[in-house]
Amino acid sequence: MVAFENLRIALRSLSANPLRSFLTLIGIAVGITAVLHVVGLGRITQENIRDRLASMGLDVLLVRPGYSLMHGVRSADVVTSLTWDDARQLEAESQAIVAAVPTYSGAGSAEYRDVNWQTRVTGTTPDHFPVNNDRVALGRAFSLREVAQRARVAVLGDTVRKELFGDEDPIGRRFTLNGQRFTAVGVLEAKGEGWGNPDDQVWIPITTAQQRLYGVDYLSSILAQMRGEDDLDEALFDIETILRRSHRLREDQDNDFQVRRQDFFLAATRDTTAEIGRFVVAIAAVSLLVGALGIANVMLVSVTERTREIGVRRALGATRLHILGQFLTEAMVMGLAGGLLGVLLAAGLNELVLAGRAPLAIDWVVYSFGICAGIGVAAGMYPATRAAFQDVVDALRYE
Repeated sequence: MVAFENLRIALRSLSANPLRSFLTLIGIAVGITAVLHVVGLGRITQENIRDRLASMGLDVLLVRPGYSLMHGVRSADVVTSLTWDDARQLEAESQAIVAAVPTYSGAGSAEYRDVNWQTRVTGTTPDHFPVNNDRVALGRAFSLREVAQRARVAVLGDTVRKELFGDEDPIGRRFTLNGQRFTAVGVLEAKGEGWGNPDDQVWIPITTAQQRLYGVDYLSSILAQMRGEDDLDEALFDIETILRRSHRLREDQDNDFQVRRQDFFLAATRDTTAEIGRFVVAIAAVSLLVGALGIANVMLVSVTERTREIGVRRALGATRLHILGQFLTEAMVMGLAGGLLGVLLAAGLNELVLAGRAPLAIDWVVYSFGICAGIGVAAGMYPATRAAFQDVVDALRYE
């Protein structure tokens, strides 16, 4: 009964000064809104990363050239240390690697009729598509025969297809790539943007890229597909052993190549997103602190305004514990009201900004109310204690 009476008094006190109460709750509400919105953004990011990882494959290692050294210091120049023979040796000599796909990438300018689109051109072999979990949506991939013939055929990423051809079917259409005529034979399914845009590319035979477009005999990278994720250590050992022997590196020389999992950049994206999330949560914590100070200030004012009421209640038999509970309940109600306002604002913000893709996380809503109740109790402890220990005679004399 005492708890319900305290709750009734708290609600009556808040409704007596609605504007003051609302302004006090803003700090709490903004903090809770920020926390819940960041949680929603984080969950969307994690889902996108999981989807991208599934599309890229966790069993693929990316072998890239290393950096040149000048007087023992790494320069910005990338060495041209990888060749197609390296890829063939990895595939032939390592039991842990089931496929080694050569790639060469360069800048490209694609033109069709009056449309010009700057994109990336990747020369590779037909094995690139299954190894990289790429699926053909229209047409087909180029063949080994076309690789041997240095054929001018191309598979388009979804972004390139849209920018060049719009709603027109591109299969069999001829377009210009870096000043040379190519025929579009396929379009890949869209993967969506993440770290870069994997859909903004054109894939052509590796021989065509090296000999017709760019005039090089080295590779940008090798995609090494393992038997499984558990073969990582064996695959790394095989790559280092085979490539060091192939490149005739002495024991005192560093590797002239780098090996990374293909999900390296996505992991970096995830870490960066987490850092930004922690920064926003820190700002939200400051907002919650400001809200707590606001509650403490309002409660001190309330205690002063209701000094005579406190004296009357004490004279009628209310104990110090009753007075303490009354004002702590009022402070807690203010904190919870701020939390409720924050949850409502977060729901509206998520719907507006995230288009409903991230509904409020129930666990974090519960945590938010717990935090707000704790903030209310902490902020109201001093004013409530001050009210409970007022002298009864002085309180009754207060004007």
